[in-house]
Amino acid sequence: MLLSAAAALLPTHAQAEEVTTFMPDLGNNDYFFGETNRSWGKVFKNVAKLDKNGDVKYIASHRSHMSHRSGGGGSGYGHRSHYSHYSSYGGGSSHYSSSSSSRRSSSSYSKPKPKTAGDYSIGDRTLKTGIHGSDVTSLTGYLATGLYINRSWIKEKEGYALYDATIASAVKHFQKDAGLPQTGVADQTTINKLKSWDNSKTTVILGTRELSYSETSTDKGTDVTELVNLLTKAGFAPDPKKIVMTSDGRTEFTKDIATAVRFFQAYNNLSVTGRADEATIKALIAKAQ
Repeated sequence: MLLSAAAALLPTHAQAEEVTTFMPDLGNNDYFFGETNRSWGKVFKNVAKLDKNGDVKYIASHRSHMSHRSGGGGSGYGHRSHYSHYSSYGGGSSHYSSSSSSRRSSSSYSKPKPKTAGDYSIGDRTLKTGIHGSDVTSLTGYLATGLYINRSWIKEKEGYALYDATIASAVKHFQKDAGLPQTGVADQTTINKLKSWDNSKTTVILGTRELSYSETSTDKGTDVTELVNLLTKAGFAPDPKKIVMTSDGRTEFTKDIATAVRFFQAYNNLSVTGRADEATIKALIAKAQ
């Protein structure tokens, strides 16, 4: 009787097949009837449930699914749409997982830290007034080696050389000697030329270095020529006959010039060393004015 009632509720053979996917074979199974009271109200696969009397009741929202299946030719896969929905949801979940992974990847990426003054190597950037850093320190080293500045003229900021007006003036001086535009800015062309510069070509300004006499090595340059001119103006001229000039027009700091420097130092209460140091040069410039 229970079977007849269940069959009556199914409008088509295709729908009846739906029952077998979730309902047991009732037959004369006493065990099943004994379990009826405990099974009433249970929902089977979201499609049907047993009421208190053991009758099969279909859930209204799923009748449309069965009719769709029936209209599609009764292929027996009426619930494929459920699977389809589930699969779509699963795909969305996969997309969400991928997006989350992408966001985690993006959040874990850290931008490179900006360079600090100590991170720069010479040539990394164009150098000009106001800049400081390890590259400026390197630049001043080349300028000092090239006889364009005295190391005592270099000012520092945060432990690195500062590109100030003095450095800009020295760069202009070098650019003039090298035949470059005199901008006072150390661009890549200026830096490259400075690195390979032969300081015998430098027009040395007096005061850039300390001048002294030695039997093994003698200072030569335009600054020595300027020193002789100042000594002459101050009344302590070296013997003109003992002035030695190089083939490229530079004056040598000879023993006779060192003697003239000693006389000037003694007369002006300076340390008598025979070396044209900063104090001696300043005194000579003051006398010449």
